[in-house]
Amino acid sequence: MEQMPLAPGVDYKAVFFDLDGTLVVSTIDFIKFRRKLLDYIRGKGADMSRYSIEETTVSMISRFTEEIEGKELDNDTIERYLDEIEGFLNKIELERIDDTRPADSAERILRSLRDNGVKIGILTRGSPAYAELALEKAGLTEYIDALIARDRKSGIAPKPDPESAKALARKLDVKNKKDIIMVGDFSIDYYCAKDYGIRFYGIAPESESRKSLVECGCADISKNLDEFGKKIGI
Repeated sequence: MEQMPLAPGVDYKAVFFDLDGTLVVSTIDFIKFRRKLLDYIRGKGADMSRYSIEETTVSMISRFTEEIEGKELDNDTIERYLDEIEGFLNKIELERIDDTRPADSAERILRSLRDNGVKIGILTRGSPAYAELALEKAGLTEYIDALIARDRKSGIAPKPDPESAKALARKLDVKNKKDIIMVGDFSIDYYCAKDYGIRFYGIAPESESRKSLVECGCADISKNLDEFGKKIGI
């Protein structure tokens, strides 16, 4: 899509959006995610007292990686474990992909941003295949300029690591961090933005999202995309 010049009064050049819970209504069964992951790491001898089904897959995978690296396993074995985890997570993500729909006002917000000359990027912990299909099913693909997803082979650490935000800024060719806004519904989005040094706006359509954002210290939380849009002049 042709990039329009920035509209007068718009003080940002790019917006980084989280995907699930922010731009699309997620169809992923996250409880199934966690149960499958817990079963897998239990089978690999993990110390299960360190894990809970209540925590995110992000924290569980990070802790499991640290644990197996501390066991002095060879690199091939570690890589095989992590590849197997990514394989079944990717499969679960796609099970209900056909039911994906856009969040309320998602298309209007994206269209308004594009009309104002703003570049749009997606920063997600989902796999590339899932992210691309979810955007397609939600009818939002045409508005997206770049995407960074969970892909171990890319060499880019996924959010909350700020390297993912840095990679997205590079893809969008936005060099000044002051020109970037990031939007998300969970603490990992907030920490990613904070550690990279860019502005962050929280979206909390559900109580779980609001709790996560409040607990991590997010000061600006909107209940939906419409409210967020008003704050940034869209």
